[in-house]
Amino acid sequence: MPIFEESGLRITLPDGESFRFQDCPSYKTLNGKNLSEIDFGWWDSAKQTFWLLEIKDYSHLTPAERLPNYLLEKLTNKVTDSLLILSSIWSGSLQGQEIRAELPTFCHTFPIQPSKIKIVFVLKISNPHLKLELSPLKTRLRDKLGGRLQVFDITHVTLVDHETAIKMSLPIQIV
Repeated sequence: MPIFEESGLRITLPDGESFRFQDCPSYKTLNGKNLSEIDFGWWDSAKQTFWLLEIKDYSHLTPAERLPNYLLEKLTNKVTDSLLILSSIWSGSLQGQEIRAELPTFCHTFPIQPSKIKIVFVLKISNPHLKLELSPLKTRLRDKLGGRLQVFDITHVTLVDHETAIKMSLPIQIV
């Protein structure tokens, strides 16, 4: 099982059923071209779910980066760009074919029902008062992504702190 450490958290993903765009040489050729990506993707065969997971250490962000509008824009771009990358794979574009060759087979075609795509943003938060900011930010994020997710039949996007993510049985542990 691949094990990653990101933002003070350990992420353990299924063998052969996970990926990181940032580890794909063909994605790296897009570096510097105003394209961002979600940290992790994996297939949960038991739940027939394609997961996309972004981890951010909220406790180490600068005050400017913690501003809701800044964070909202960053997270929105990560989802939008990641779905564009996956769409390039599903549509068979030249760049998409290159990326496709480097990803597990579950990424090669759009997951149809009963499969589903779930997007989760996990913020590592050390200050309990910052948790109060998550609910309004989650609402704004869902509103901002609404139409973008709907065209992919995605009904689940959430923003949680790392402790909640662990309770949700996501493959995360505190390092």
